[in-house]
Amino acid sequence: MFDHGEMQAAAAGRAKTYAVLAALYSAPPPETLADLIRAGGLATEDGGPLGAAADALTASFRRAASAGLPEAELVAEHTRLFTLPSGVVPHESYYADENQRVGGHVTAAVKRYYDAAAAELTGACLELPDHIGVELEFMKFLCDLEAQFWQASNEEGLRRCLDFQAGFLADHLLRWHRDLCEKIIKETSLDIYRALAALTLEFLEAERTFVPELAKEVHSEWRTTCASES
Repeated sequence: MFDHGEMQAAAAGRAKTYAVLAALYSAPPPETLADLIRAGGLATEDGGPLGAAADALTASFRRAASAGLPEAELVAEHTRLFTLPSGVVPHESYYADENQRVGGHVTAAVKRYYDAAAAELTGACLELPDHIGVELEFMKFLCDLEAQFWQASNEEGLRRCLDFQAGFLADHLLRWHRDLCEKIIKETSLDIYRALAALTLEFLEAERTFVPELAKEVHSEWRTTCASES
C-alpha cells in the first residue's frame, strides 16, 4: 500500500526539479531563481550521484555570486549555447533526425503528446515543442497532475498520468538527453551550465528507472484492489 501523502510530496519534489531545469534551459536565470538555487532549493535526500549533482549546481551558483560573475556573461553564454545556430541546438529533432533537421515529424510527435494530455505549457509559446525546456516543462506538468491525483486518491488518474510520464520519457526525453548534455559539458565555458547538464543527466537517469517501476506498482495495486472488491 502506498502512503499517499509521501507520494504526493515525492511527485511535487520531482515537479520542482523539472521546473528548475526547464527554466534554466529556456532562459538565463532570473535573480529569484538564482537565489533559490544558491539557498539550497535543489537539495535532495539522495546521497548518491543525483544528490551530488544537485549540490554541484548549487555550488556553481554560489561561486558565480562570490566571483561577481557579470549577468551579461551568463546571458551571453546561454545565448551562445541555446539560441545561436552554432550552439548545442536544444531540440530533439536535431538529434533524432538523421539529417539533423529541426522540426518535422519528430516535433509533431512531441506535440501529439502535449495535445493528448491537454497540457498548458508557457514555454510552448516561445519555443518549438521539442525544445529541451518545453519537454522538461511537460514532465513538470505531469508531475503536478500526479501530485493532485495522489492527494485525491484518484487511482485511474494516477494510472493514466504515470503511463504518460513513462511513455514520454521512453519515446522522447530519454532518447536524446544524453547526447545534448554531453555536448553542453564539452562546449560550455561556464561551470553553471556544466553543472546543469550533469544534473540533467543524473536526474533523468533516475527517472528512467523510477517512473516505469512506479507505474507498474500503481497498476498492480489498482488491479489487486479491484479484484478484492469484486
